[in-house]
Amino acid sequence: MRYNGTDIFCKGSGNGKNAVVLLHGWGASSDAMNGIFDFLIRCGRTVYALDFPGFGKSDFPPESWGIYDYADCVQYVLGELGLVKPTIVGHSFGGRVALILGARKAAGKLVLTSAAGLKPKPSLKKAIAVRKYKAAKKRGKAPENAGSPDYVALPPAMKKVFVRVVNTHLDSLLPKIDIPTLLFWGKDDKETPPYMARRFQKRIRDSGLIMLEGAGHFAYAERSDVFNAAVKVFTE
Repeated sequence: MRYNGTDIFCKGSGNGKNAVVLLHGWGASSDAMNGIFDFLIRCGRTVYALDFPGFGKSDFPPESWGIYDYADCVQYVLGELGLVKPTIVGHSFGGRVALILGARKAAGKLVLTSAAGLKPKPSLKKAIAVRKYKAAKKRGKAPENAGSPDYVALPPAMKKVFVRVVNTHLDSLLPKIDIPTLLFWGKDDKETPPYMARRFQKRIRDSGLIMLEGAGHFAYAERSDVFNAAVKVFTE
């Protein structure tokens, strides 16, 4: 599938009724969602998963892209597939996109697992690191590989996109989401900590939270038995 000159890889099957669309996290691909994808296929469900531009088998996006461009892209794919208000399952970065589509009324239900997109609490450690980096940069001695592991691992074409994405906070969209929303989190999640899950639950009216002991940022894969069963029931 092609969107504005960018080739998008998408896999799936079904007649479009009661469909489920899977959106992977940053740095991953649709393969990261194979557990829930294969499970829903075995259940005879309509399910699709795509590779976001810049990942997997999809092309790189233009350097000017931000999170809303990704949402526009997914919304276009939904239209091309003939999917009307599917359930959208988003992990981490995929959760950012799912939030936008939920606020736009483009989804019938949302499943947010360790979703990103909220403005984090102030961190003294991060503030000190940023101050040191800015001071070093001013002296012309900024380290070449400064930044988070996700940022450092990116090819140059994706670094501007990443910065734009992580600096766009979506808190203001939460009151606009009025569809059933399932929140699935690990209590040991360090990337999107549990306080974010509780903030989602408080600000999305029709939402419920499953919080699991002994699971982290990839709780949906670590406890796939619970996650798969919950998604199956929630989307029936």
